Amino acid sequence: MFDEEMFQQALNRPRLKGHVPRFLDSNRAEPIRVYQEPELQAMTKQWFVDFDRKLEHYSTHFDTDLSWVMTWAKKYWWSFLVRDMDLNHELYAPDIRYTDVTTFGRTIVGIDDFVTYNFAFFDAIPDWRYDPLPDQVYLDVTPEGTVRTVIRYIGSGHWTGPLRLYPYDESAPCIYGNGRFIQAPAVDRYHFNADGLMAEGETLYDILDGLQRGGVLPRDDSWLFHGMFAASRIPVAAQAAWRRLRAKA
Repeated sequence: MFDEEMFQQALNRPRLKGHVPRFLDSNRAEPIRVYQEPELQAMTKQWFVDFDRKLEHYSTHFDTDLSWVMTWAKKYWWSFLVRDMDLNHELYAPDIRYTDVTTFGRTIVGIDDFVTYNFAFFDAIPDWRYDPLPDQVYLDVTPEGTVRTVIRYIGSGHWTGPLRLYPYDESAPCIYGNGRFIQAPAVDRYHFNADGLMAEGETLYDILDGLQRGGVLPRDDSWLFHGMFAASRIPVAAQAAWRRLRAKA
């Protein structure tokens, strides 16, 4: 049975393993200061305090009880921090639909596939933690009563293994981490059904930013980066040649 004590214990539980640098060893154009784990913990604690105040305000404004959203958020964050999926039936609709950059335009359907997708990141980054950024959560209630949220957060951890993309199994294409510490922002969008379960969601992030932050993709001013992007001319030229051949046929 999930309770407040379990949630508070998770808030105070460190997850990051190994050296955490002061600045990312990244290939971005500007230096990026790293949020240390005590900062992340403090930010997350403050986020829940602020979110609770916002929900109370919205409940009054909309004359609708939104306290359940806080309970949902605590269970959701807790489940991913401690890697416990026992509460999934209290969080997600059985036919949840979800999209991510790594699906290449496909939609994940169902709780099992949603969990498999999430654990692809945990397998690649074993100490991966998510922390919502203070004052960066937006909540909307439609005239029909549908609750929708947008949350900006940051992910942190040591990228030590292969990150499997869709379909997140042995057949999937992989991006291989080099063991560096990575910290990158993302935005999630959640829509809830009448039962207070996430029925639809989406994760959005700049994959070029993430790959450069992790040191996988080179700097934009390097010859390697320019060479990789220049290679896009090859399929373009091939397609143009094929169209000319078909036109002559």
